[in-house]
Amino acid sequence: MAEAKLLSDLTPEAPTWRRVPELADLAEIFDPSLQVCSWQREIDPAIGTYLSGLHQAGELQVIETLSPSARPRLESLPAGYGRTSLMDDLALLSEVVCELLGSSEAGLRLARVGYAMCPGWHLDRVGIRLVCTYQGPGTEWLDDQTVERQDLHASRTKEDAVIQALPGELVLLKGAHWQGNDGFGAVHRSPELAPGAGLRTVVTLDPLWRE
Repeated sequence: MAEAKLLSDLTPEAPTWRRVPELADLAEIFDPSLQVCSWQREIDPAIGTYLSGLHQAGELQVIETLSPSARPRLESLPAGYGRTSLMDDLALLSEVVCELLGSSEAGLRLARVGYAMCPGWHLDRVGIRLVCTYQGPGTEWLDDQTVERQDLHASRTKEDAVIQALPGELVLLKGAHWQGNDGFGAVHRSPELAPGAGLRTVVTLDPLWRE
C-alpha cells in the first residue's frame, strides 16, 4: 500500500523517477517516492515498418478494452506486414498492466497524430497509466518531480531537466488519484513535433477494475 509523503520528503538524494533494467522491475513503481518508472526495450522492427506504411491513413485513434494478454482487434487499421506484431505487442502491454496492477482489464488508446496532444506540463487525473511511443518522439517528464504542481507554468518548471522516453520504452506514470499520492502525480507532457517529421504513434493503457 502506498504511503502518503510530503513534498519536502522528495529530494534529489531520493530520486522521484527510475529507469529499471528488467520488465519485472517495473514493480518498483510501488515505491512511494517514485512518480515515474520506465523500462527501455527493443521492439520488433516489423512494427515500425507497418506504422510507416500507414502514412496514407492519416491521423486516427483506436480505443478498445482488453483482458489480460488479449489481442486487440484494430479493426480500423489495414492489413499489412507487421500488423500481427503490433497486435502481439499490445497484448503484451495489456498483460503487463493487468498483472502488475491486479486489474481485470486495461483500457487501450492508440493514437496517430501530427501534433502534441498535451504539450503543457501536466499530471493525469487517474490512478496510473502506461505510455508507450512506437513512432516519433517519446513522452517527456521532469527529472525533478518535486516541482510545485499548483503552478506548472512557473519558471522553475521550464528550467528543470527533461527526460524523454525512447521508442518502445514502457513508461508508468502515477496519477493524482493513485492511493496515497494526494498532491502529486507524474509531471509530464507530449513532445512537440518538428515540421515535416510525420505522425507520432503513441499508446496508453489504463488499468480497469470491474465491480
